[in-house]
Parts: sequence; C-alpha cells; structure tokens
Amino acid sequence: MFSLALLSDIHGNLPALEAVVADIRAAAPDAVYVLGDMINGCPWSAEVVELLAALGWPMLLGNHDDAVLQLGTPRMEPRYAHRSRYAALWWTREHLSEQAAALLEALPQEFPLTFDAAPPLRLFHGLPGDFFAGFRPDSPEAWASRKLAAVSESTVAGGHTHVPMARPIGRWLVINSGAVGAPYDGDTRASWALVRGDAAGWRAEIRRVDYNLAAVAEGYRRSGLLAEGGAMGEMFYRSVLSGLPWVADFAWWVRNQPAEALTDMREALRRYDTMHGPGRWAFPYVA
Repeated sequence: MFSLALLSDIHGNLPALEAVVADIRAAAPDAVYVLGDMINGCPWSAEVVELLAALGWPMLLGNHDDAVLQLGTPRMEPRYAHRSRYAALWWTREHLSEQAAALLEALPQEFPLTFDAAPPLRLFHGLPGDFFAGFRPDSPEAWASRKLAAVSESTVAGGHTHVPMARPIGRWLVINSGAVGAPYDGDTRASWALVRGDAAGWRAEIRRVDYNLAAVAEGYRRSGLLAEGGAMGEMFYRSVLSGLPWVADFAWWVRNQPAEALTDMREALRRYDTMHGPGRWAFPYVA
C-alpha cells in the first residue's frame, strides 16, 4: 500500500503548518504534496514558503499565491490596483522575499501522478484547469461531473474551498484536504488528508490537528497585519479564529458591489456586517 499526505490552503499560518508537519511526520507517508495557497492571510507567508522549501515537498500554485505574484507586474488584474480593497494582499507582497516569489512563480498548477501499486491520481488546487473554484460536500453532482469530464483518473484531490471531504461523484472519488490555515467548516483545527492506495483504489482519512490559536492572534497584532491589512485582513483574522468563511464570503460580496460603494472599505465592512454572517452568508455556496 502506498500513502500520501495532502495539504492545502496554509495561507501564511505558520503555527498551523508546524503542527501539521509534526502530525505528518508521525503518520510517515511515502510522499507529501502541497496543493496551493501557501501564502496570504496570516502574518507568516515568507516563513511558510521557507519551511516548505526546506522540507522539499512538491507544491502547486494556488489562486492566492498567483494574486500576490501579480502585484506590480504587467499582468496584474485591474481590481488589485485598489490597494485599500486588497490591503492584506499588498501587505503580503511587501513582506515576501524575491527568492520566495521566484520559487512560487515556477510552480505548476496540476500534478498527474502514476504509481506501480495504485491507480493514477490527479492533484490540483481547486478544479481541473481552474484554481478559482473547488469542490465542496454540497457541490451539485451534475456540476461537479461536468468539471471532471475531461479527467481520466478515477481519483482526484484538491483544496481551495477550505472544507474537507472524501466524496464519490459519478465515476470519481473526489478528495478535498481542507485548509491548514483557515478552515471554513466550523472547526478551527488545521486539516490535511492522509490518502492510502493499492490496486483496489484510494481511500482518504481527513486528519484534524490542534494548534496555538492564541499565537496566531498575537502574530496578527505584532506583525502589523491586523492594523494594516484593511477589511480583508480583519476578515481573514475572523476566519482563522472561528473556522467560518468570513473572508471568502466578504470577498465575494465585495466583487458584487458597485465601485461607489467601496470607496471606504471600513464603511463597506460595516454594511456587510449588518446584512451577513453565520446563517445568512452573502455567497450562495451552490455553483
């Protein structure tokens, strides 16, 4: 039997990553893969990249990694020029070394894997060919099957949605390793997946790991990210400490507001809070 550790969506949360690294070492898998979004969100993006590089674990590019790398370049999306809306993103870029940025720039977006002792497996960040969306336990089966139609491997794994699962969909087993740094399923513990395979196929065990949330809260304050990261920085802070999708929901809400409603992001955050939150999220969470 062959075993893999899969982790994703660290989002600069070094204390969570260190706890997961210890748990992975105890589990002793044959290989480890990191499925994207290593940076942006918590104060330690540079340190997370440095640790992962030292470990030598293969990494995929995620949408947050790519967003940070775009900043100040000719390919930057126009929306990111509004620095007050994306203050946390710019803060991360300013605290990321050029060596770390170059390492991330070179990453692929998918890993097709083959094995002697188990069926082929495909890894990506969100969806095949698209790191801006991903699979959830409540993703409609017809929609998910369409997104997987071109995938020949019968088992696929990713992250992006920050909600762990191992779910049969059509002819595929779809694994989501959840989030190391900011889970969205109401459980603040870091999440990763231990995947075991043999000739009969792959099976996934979702692992949850406690870590020091108080150290993360203190890190936000000491680093300046909480004060300088704007509304998005505050929402990431809320997500990490609650295990709820504050930042993803607020980001989706922001993208659907008229430009004149976003001139003052603190006022925009106040308006969001009057209308949305647990049990009344803005995003429909159904594709």
